[in-house]
Amino acid sequence: MAIALMTKMKLVGLSFHEDEILNALQKTECVELSEPEEIAETFLVSENEEISALTTDYNRIYKAIEFYEEQFERGKTIFIRPVTADGMKNFFVTYDEFTGIEKSRYKLMKAVSETEEYRKKLAEIKTENVKLNNELSALAPYKKVKDKFSDYADTELTSVFLGTVRKSVVEELKTAFSVHDGIYLEVVSDSDLCVVCSVALKGENAEIAAKILAEHGYSPCPFSGDFTAVQAETRIKSQIDAEEHEINRITKKICDSAENLKPLKIFCDYYKYLIEKKTDAEKFRHTGKTFVLEGYLPQGKEETVTAALKSVSEAIFIEYSEPDETDNVPTLTVNNAAVKQTEFITDLYSVPAYGEVDPNKSVFAFFMVFMGLIMADVGYGILMILLGTFLACRIKVDNGQRRLWYVIAIGGVFTVIFGLLFNSFFGVPMFSESLLPSPIPDGSGTDNLMKVLLGCLALGILHVASGYFLKAINCFKRKDVAGGIFDGLVWVLFFIGLVFACFNFILGYLLSEDGFNALNPDVTKFFDDMATPGLIMLVTALVIAALTAGRNEKGFGKVSKGFGAIYGIINLMSDILSYARLFGLMLSGMIIATTFNDIGGNLITGGGVGYVAGPLVIAVGHAFNIAMGVLGAYIHDSRLQYIEFFSKFYTGEGEKFTPLGSDTQFVYLTH
Repeated sequence: MAIALMTKMKLVGLSFHEDEILNALQKTECVELSEPEEIAETFLVSENEEISALTTDYNRIYKAIEFYEEQFERGKTIFIRPVTADGMKNFFVTYDEFTGIEKSRYKLMKAVSETEEYRKKLAEIKTENVKLNNELSALAPYKKVKDKFSDYADTELTSVFLGTVRKSVVEELKTAFSVHDGIYLEVVSDSDLCVVCSVALKGENAEIAAKILAEHGYSPCPFSGDFTAVQAETRIKSQIDAEEHEINRITKKICDSAENLKPLKIFCDYYKYLIEKKTDAEKFRHTGKTFVLEGYLPQGKEETVTAALKSVSEAIFIEYSEPDETDNVPTLTVNNAAVKQTEFITDLYSVPAYGEVDPNKSVFAFFMVFMGLIMADVGYGILMILLGTFLACRIKVDNGQRRLWYVIAIGGVFTVIFGLLFNSFFGVPMFSESLLPSPIPDGSGTDNLMKVLLGCLALGILHVASGYFLKAINCFKRKDVAGGIFDGLVWVLFFIGLVFACFNFILGYLLSEDGFNALNPDVTKFFDDMATPGLIMLVTALVIAALTAGRNEKGFGKVSKGFGAIYGIINLMSDILSYARLFGLMLSGMIIATTFNDIGGNLITGGGVGYVAGPLVIAVGHAFNIAMGVLGAYIHDSRLQYIEFFSKFYTGEGEKFTPLGSDTQFVYLTH
C-alpha cells in the first residue's frame, strides 16, 4: 500500500521522565505527537513558561547565523584569500552530536553575543555613513569657495548670508538687490547651483535681504566652522575610509572565526527541537506526577518505539490501537525510488489524505509520458538524463530540489524513447522513417498533424478515465459503493464506449483508404463489431449518470442534478481538449529545433565566419529550446495533473507525517 497504515499510540508516564521520554521518541524518528482526546477532569492542561525564553534565544542564534553568512559573502569580494567556512551548507550530524551541542552552550552563546555587538556597531557605522554622505552632498556646491566658512560670520554691524540658489534666478536676484541701499550681493561660485553671499546692515536691511533671498529659493549654508569646503571634504572622506576599514575589520574577524558556523547551525536546530518539544508538551495532560501523550507511528514500528521508551523508563504505560474515522491521522507515503521522486509534485497541490488512494504512481506514469512526449528528442533526452542526474547527485539530502532534478532525469529517459519513436536527434532525423508520424509539416499535407493531435487527445481520455477509476476505488475504500459505481465506474464505461464507438471512424479519417485496408482485418472487424455495443455503452452510461446524479438530493434537486450531469459532458470534453497542449508544445519544440539547425547550416554553408557562427547558433538555439521546453513541460504537465486529473477523484488536504524532531533547517540527523 502506497500510503502506510498508521498506529495510534497513547502513553502515560511520570512527569519526572518526560524529557527523557521525548528524547527517546525523537531518536526513533517514527512518532508524530498529536492533540490528545479529552481526558478526565483530574488531568490538567500543561502550561510551559520556557517557550518564550527558548524562542528568544533561538531567534538570536538564527540572526547570528545570518550575520555570519552575510559576512562570509562579503569576505569573498574584499579579500584576495578565498573565504571558506565549514558548515556553510547543510550537513549531516549524528544524534549524539546533535544532543551533545548543549555542552557548548556557553561558548556558542558568547559567539552570538559577539555577533550582536558587531551588528550594533555596523548599524551605528551605517547611520554615521548616511550622515557623512549627506554632508558630502551638501558640501558639493561650496567646493569652489576658497575662504573658510567662518569668514562669512556676522559682524557687530552686519548680517552675512551664505547659501545657494538656482542659476536661473541669479539675475532676477541681482535686480531685486539693486533697488535697495544697505544690502550687497555677490555670486561666490557660478554653477548649476550658485553660491551667493549677501551682506546687509543689521536691522531693516537684514530683514529685506532675508526676505528677498527666501523668495528666490535660497538655501542657507549648513557649515560655519573654521575650515574650507575642501578641508571638510577631506576630513569627511577620511572618516568614511576609517569606517570602511572598521567594517572590513569586523568582516575579517567573523571570517577568521568560521569554525563557529557549523556548531551554531547545530545549536540553532537543537533549539528548534527544544521549542517543538516544549510546544508539544503543552498538548499533554498532567496530574501532579504523571502526564499523558498521544501520537501516531507507522504500523510495524511498535516494537522499536516500545524498546526505546523502556530503555529510559520502566514506569510507563503504552497502548497501541487502530485509528478511527474521527482521528486526524498524518499521511506517510511509501513508494519505490522512481515514484518517490514525483511525490513533491503531488504535495505541491495537496498531501494525500490518510485512507485515500495514493495518486503518486499514476502521477509518475502520466507525468513522465507527457514530459517525454513534449520533449520527444533523443539528444534532448540524453542531456536531461546527464544534467538531471549530475545536479541531483550533488544534493546530498532527499529534498524537493533533488527530486526535481531526478524528475528531469527520469523524464529524459522517456524523452529518449519518444525521440526514437518520432525519429529526432537534436531536430535531425536518425532513420529513413519514423515509427510515429512527425507532426512537422513537410508540404505533403497536414494528415500527420491530425494524427499526432488525436493521439494526444486519446492520451487525455486515458488520463481522465483513470481519474474516474481512482474515484471509484476511493469510494469503495470509504464503503460508498453507490458513489464508486455511479460517480466513478459509470464514467469509465462512458469512455470505453466512446472509444469503441469512434475507433474505426477516427482511423478511417486519419488513414488513406489503402492504409486503412492494410490494417489487420481482424482488428478492423473487431472494432466494427464493437461500434454498436460501444454506442450502447456510451448512451447507457449517460442515462445512468443522469438518473443517479441527484440520488442524495431532495425534490427538484434530483432532476436538476441529472441535467447537470449531462451538461457536464461539455466540461468533460473541454478537459479532453486541454491535452492538445501536449501536441502544441511538442510541435513548437520540434519546429524551433529544425529552424535553428537550418539557420546554423546556412551560416556554415556560407563559409568564413559562418564556420564559427553556425555551430554557435545551433548550440545556443538548442540550449534555449531545451531550457524553455523543460520549463514548459513541467508547468503544463503539472497543470494537467492538478486540474484535469485530480479534479476527478483527489481529495487531498492531508497532513504530512512529521516525526518529532525531524523538522530541522540546517542539519540532517543520522544514527
